[in-house]
Amino acid sequence: MAVAEVKQIKESLSDAEVLVVAPRFPSINQPWMDTYLEQLKKNQIGFCIATSLREIGAYQEKVDRLALRKKAFLLRLGPRASFLSVLQSCVRRPRYTWLLIRGTVSGLSGNESLRNRFALGLRAIAADDPLHHFEHLRLIHCHSLGVGQHFMPAAKRKRLPLVTTFHGLEPPGVPQIAPHRRIRLFEASQKVIVNTDFARKHVTQLGCPPGKITVLPQGLPLEDFPFRQRPCPAPEQPLELLSVGRFQRDKGQAFSILALRRLRDSGINASWHFVGAGPDKARLLRLAQRLEVESFITFHEGLSSTALLALYHRCHLFVLASRDSRGRVEHVETQGVVLQEAQATGCIPIATRVGGIPECINQQKDGILVPDGSHRAIATAIMDLVASPERWLELQENGRRNVEERFSADVIGNRMAELLRQLMQESSPES
Repeated sequence: MAVAEVKQIKESLSDAEVLVVAPRFPSINQPWMDTYLEQLKKNQIGFCIATSLREIGAYQEKVDRLALRKKAFLLRLGPRASFLSVLQSCVRRPRYTWLLIRGTVSGLSGNESLRNRFALGLRAIAADDPLHHFEHLRLIHCHSLGVGQHFMPAAKRKRLPLVTTFHGLEPPGVPQIAPHRRIRLFEASQKVIVNTDFARKHVTQLGCPPGKITVLPQGLPLEDFPFRQRPCPAPEQPLELLSVGRFQRDKGQAFSILALRRLRDSGINASWHFVGAGPDKARLLRLAQRLEVESFITFHEGLSSTALLALYHRCHLFVLASRDSRGRVEHVETQGVVLQEAQATGCIPIATRVGGIPECINQQKDGILVPDGSHRAIATAIMDLVASPERWLELQENGRRNVEERFSADVIGNRMAELLRQLMQESSPES
């Protein structure tokens, strides 16, 4: 680690009880991480954040308001950086490093090639190296399977409980952790947290022991998403639709664009806002041009939380057209927190019946569920709502109530804090 990073750890992070391993931080596309960290702070649990990919681009204003960047340090796990970490550790603490190398390499799976064992060993040592700065560390909480696997030896050596939150498999185009390594991480974890019962079944199929799983939804900070009621637009008024999510095929935005063409052919003056970032944007643009609806579509990237809230309050309906994996071992929607954002703000959601989504929406009570892969179903659901303006008030109020009762960040945060404290207490020398 660089001298500046060591100094930062000693001055700002040495009192941390929980090491949070984040896939990337800060990141505007992962607001759930900001919410989780805010709840740790509210519950007076000291923490620090280790991230292997820091994106200093657009991020939520909350990160600076809560001074979260001061709690983060960059974990260098590349081959060169890992090797340098080992050399530095050998100079500073030779006996400690030798014991760590021996314990790490001997603990690796025999399924790995010698080259992979060596590379994994280097990364595990690089992950372990900063931990000697944390005098009060009592738990490691991994929010990334790929990075989390490198902390298994450190957790075992320091006798720290290891908690893994499973947010679903990586989306298409992002490398997956090898299945046998994923199973080892689950087995090494004291708890594996998932957000829905669907995710519980999914992670069990991926090899996680059922007794280790705890279902705890991702919470939504209600104060950040105030409710605003709005009526169904009159026939002569424009209908504004909103979708929020990565621009990737598994999010199904192409079916929303096809549905827009069908709506306009039916005489509905509809336009669509797509918020996100990702590799599929160019393909979606070409599709919109081919269907001659590009003038009715706006793509938004890097929106601040204030700008996103304004869109939620401006648009009438929210659509999440996520695709099912059809039994393939790949990414599938486990909760869809954007649905709770929409409901909290009064934007009626229409979502596909895939993954954990049906657990988060009460069909026809606070949202509409449709089959995936059908632009006709999306368009029909929208037209039915436009034809039933008397339903809007009830759907909006029920949606807000659904979030308040089941997905409040404060309620979920208290439950998370209770779970972490229980694990820390059980692992303490006095217990």
